[in-house]
Amino acid sequence: MRANIAQAVDRRTLLRLALLAAVEKLPAKAPARPDRPVRKVVLATIAGVRRKETFAATGPDNIPRLRGELMPQALFYENCVNEGVTSHFNSISSILTGVWQHVDDWGRDLPRNPTLINYVRNQLHLDPTQTFVVTSNKALTANIGAGGNVILTKQLLIEAVERIALGFSRRPRLDRDLLLEELTDVMQQDYERIGWEVPGPAATMEPRLKQTFLTALANFVKGPDNATSGDELTFMVAAEVLRRVEPALLMINFSDVEVAHFGVYSAHLAGIRNTDAICYRLWNLLQSLPAYAGQTALVIMPEFGRDPDGSTTNGFFNHRTNTEENRVTWLMVLGPSASRPAYVKKTVRHIDVAPSLGAFLGVECSESVGEMLPEFRA
Repeated sequence: MRANIAQAVDRRTLLRLALLAAVEKLPAKAPARPDRPVRKVVLATIAGVRRKETFAATGPDNIPRLRGELMPQALFYENCVNEGVTSHFNSISSILTGVWQHVDDWGRDLPRNPTLINYVRNQLHLDPTQTFVVTSNKALTANIGAGGNVILTKQLLIEAVERIALGFSRRPRLDRDLLLEELTDVMQQDYERIGWEVPGPAATMEPRLKQTFLTALANFVKGPDNATSGDELTFMVAAEVLRRVEPALLMINFSDVEVAHFGVYSAHLAGIRNTDAICYRLWNLLQSLPAYAGQTALVIMPEFGRDPDGSTTNGFFNHRTNTEENRVTWLMVLGPSASRPAYVKKTVRHIDVAPSLGAFLGVECSESVGEMLPEFRA
């Protein structure tokens, strides 16, 4: 079956078709309002990466852009600790709530405390288009951003391919035109079943805007940096959200590095390098958009590290141990909050992120037990 799929549709085409279907479902940009917040936040979380492969002396080749281009202009915290459950849903829930969470690892439960999305929506009285989560990780279900828009990028693509390839669709074969039709049907009729949550009004792109986007996408795909990973698809969708919707709060989750679970170290390193490139492009994109340039805090942080080499859990394969390599990562802040770039050696915690970002946006995370980072300029 895999050979047939490869012959019919190459991976880059799959990503392009998935993106076309995804952006069709994006809500239209809400009209400008005088009370709309000027400041904005983009939170980019990366799944498990150790300092050993990133900001330690052994890691600079894997993160040339984070270390060489972004770090000199950033507020960089050398030690950011995850003291909670080192699973994806619980880690992200802790970051967003400012409280260590211990709920179902696969996102079947809501976080037990309000998230930054809830605080922003309720205190700033924003419409549903102003809070988005775009994620590569299927564990981050719609519960991670309850009340906002949650887009599971890879699940859309997997669903459409499986429905045709396994014979669950009326479409007889997996070719380009039929796959695009299947993706469109999933988005229009069944997207909530695969975990999406889009409470905002949907809009069909008007023909002129659609053609403009198709032309830009074609140029992008043919360019020199046309990576074709799941995180690439996530970035492409998030970029369209930023351009078309201009939300006040966008969280993006990258998970290519989780290929480590399959035990291929070189693939894990390739995931780190791809994430490094994507984060650099994300920062440059924000600087190019008038709604974000000069007024956006971009926070980049791993969810946790990975287990030590030689551990009984197979080292980098997993993230289960109560060890420094698994619990201690790093935190990078760019934008107005980092107007005084600094390398901060003191230990901070994941739960300090929500109250710090909340203060930047002008909201109080009242149930958070984290602390406002004093270096983080609100």
